[in-house]
Amino acid sequence: MPSYPRFVADSMLGHVARWLRLLGYDTLYYRSIKDWKLLKIAHDEDRILLTRDLGLFRRARKRGLRAFFVEDPSIERVLAQLSARYGIRLEFDPNDTRCPECNAVLRRTTSLAEVGGKVSPAIASRYKEFWVCPRCGKVYWRGRHWRSIDQVLEVARSERAKIIARLSLRERAPVASESSEESSEI
Repeated sequence: MPSYPRFVADSMLGHVARWLRLLGYDTLYYRSIKDWKLLKIAHDEDRILLTRDLGLFRRARKRGLRAFFVEDPSIERVLAQLSARYGIRLEFDPNDTRCPECNAVLRRTTSLAEVGGKVSPAIASRYKEFWVCPRCGKVYWRGRHWRSIDQVLEVARSERAKIIARLSLRERAPVASESSEESSEI
């Protein structure tokens, strides 16, 4: 499990929390929580606050907390930005994932006996690899939706590459005052 970074997401970012959990990142999320509690969790547990609330973002930064303001609702862009900024990986690791619902570490299994009563016989016969949540009991497998998960991660990796390329260009570009000094010296 990646022990770092750890996140806490505000109530508008449940979809981001589920994706980060799928990628193995410890991400707290509450459907309804007061802003002061989010700030306290971010502080007390050394978590990065993810928010779509500009006021909450500013309060967190003013308190010296790490916070990320999510402007773009596109999950691909959000994941790309988090990857570029905090180094999160954008690949699914079957041995390193969390329950999208409750954030518990999932246990990988190929035992049909373990999942038999929790999935339909058709699913049990079609798939050989499952992930079981020890907390909420949900069972996951790579179903038809997996192609869309792969596509989202592929687009996110492409977006991350664009972000990193733009940052590299900015670092190499002369600052406006430096370029005017250079031209006056010539």
